Amino acid sequence: MITRVTFRLAGLDGRTSAAVTRRTGIRPTRSFEAADPVSRRSGRARGYSLWLLSSSTAIEDGSELAGQLHRVLDFLEPATAQLWELVGAGYDANWLGYVASHATEHAAELDRRTLQRLLALPGDLWLDVCGDGTDSA
Repeated sequence: MITRVTFRLAGLDGRTSAAVTRRTGIRPTRSFEAADPVSRRSGRARGYSLWLLSSSTAIEDGSELAGQLHRVLDFLEPATAQLWELVGAGYDANWLGYVASHATEHAAELDRRTLQRLLALPGDLWLDVCGDGTDSA
């Protein structure tokens, strides 16, 4: 199993990633402000701020989706009230989970306790599920 989870807060109209850091006291894995360039090669400015907290710096092989979620939940749960306040103030929240699996491996599992923890925080769960690209056709 190859996995990674990122909690994301996006803000428009003056809502900044710096404000999320100040409000929650949590240092993001990455953050971008609305005026930042989209990429080094593009002169186009980002249209919204983005605050990201990831379970790891890179996609991890040999890890379970639930374990990746637990890593992020452990950081975010102490700031539950602040995260809901930010969403109430107009930030958009979501969880992005990446899951890739060999054809012979098991399915990703989320137990009821993990789902309860996830539901206590804002944001829908988005899953990018695919094969790892190494299986033969």
